[in-house]
Amino acid sequence: MAGEERPLLQIETEKQPGKTIVHCAGKVVIESAAPFLHAVRALIAEGKPIFIDLANVTQVDSVGIGNFVSAWASARKNGVELKFINLNEGINDLFEITRLKDMFGTDTARA
Repeated sequence: MAGEERPLLQIETEKQPGKTIVHCAGKVVIESAAPFLHAVRALIAEGKPIFIDLANVTQVDSVGIGNFVSAWASARKNGVELKFINLNEGINDLFEITRLKDMFGTDTARA
């Protein structure tokens, strides 16, 4: 008997008065990147700062990185602050190797 499959990426949006936190858990890979980008782009229209919590992200591939850049660029173009927070060790290393950490201005503290 096959059990219910969990999606590769779980996205939970926490809306607060002055900001929105997007909690991600799982893998931001080619199969799950589109829902991530769709969710973030929908929030950009609200105009509030967006914090992407990556504490529970276990894997990011090149498409996931591309979607992080695309979401960040879309937010910036629309005058919305978007930050990646709570980077676990693996994601922090990935952001350093790809030099995205400097570009994004990531923060390891809670929003």
